[in-house]
Amino acid sequence: MNKKLLNIVFTVGAILVLISSILVMENVVWGKYAFASGVALFFFSRLKMAYSGNDFRLKRLNRLYFFSSLALVVTSCLQFRENGGWIVLLLIVAILEFYISLRVGMYEKSIAEAEKKKDSEGFGVEGPSSQHSAEE
Repeated sequence: MNKKLLNIVFTVGAILVLISSILVMENVVWGKYAFASGVALFFFSRLKMAYSGNDFRLKRLNRLYFFSSLALVVTSCLQFRENGGWIVLLLIVAILEFYISLRVGMYEKSIAEAEKKKDSEGFGVEGPSSQHSAEE
């Protein structure tokens, strides 16, 4: 599956989870089923977009993504059992997803800055043009 299609599946699943959670709170009968289908799409896309690199920190953060997706599955099960605890678990998942996305973004930005700094150090302090003018 290509990355663009996975991003579409992820987005559709997230939107379904968001809208159907409101529908379940309003006691719409088919809201649970829409939530479950959104969770299935969300979970499937998370499994397919799993990180396969060597960076320990990104592996750990993606493991947390997986566990938050599993918590969404449990949330869906609690909805079908008519247990009100699903709201608390959904709030925990939302906070966890927010935290992980911030951490991944900050870490990837720091990696990019470190690589940029490393590349610029290879040319000296003033960049590649100073080496060329010194030779002339």
